[in-house]
Amino acid sequence: MFQSVGQFNGLITFTWSAAGGQTFQVQYNSDLTTTNWNNLGDTITATNETMSASDALGRDIRRLYRLKPLP
Repeated sequence: MFQSVGQFNGLITFTWSAAGGQTFQVQYNSDLTTTNWNNLGDTITATNETMSASDALGRDIRRLYRLKPLP
């Protein structure tokens, strides 16, 4: 679960709590009537207790985001 979501300089940034070594994938979907979630970048392995990722905002881009913990 995201702790915070912010927008600055054309980017949307997400932060979340983690334990060292945990692996996550940030995903997005533009239409919740489908189950087609897309990966936002590579997987992220936590190196500390707070992790973050960002995405560039576009004029006509409408996205919903989720954080998927990986085994």
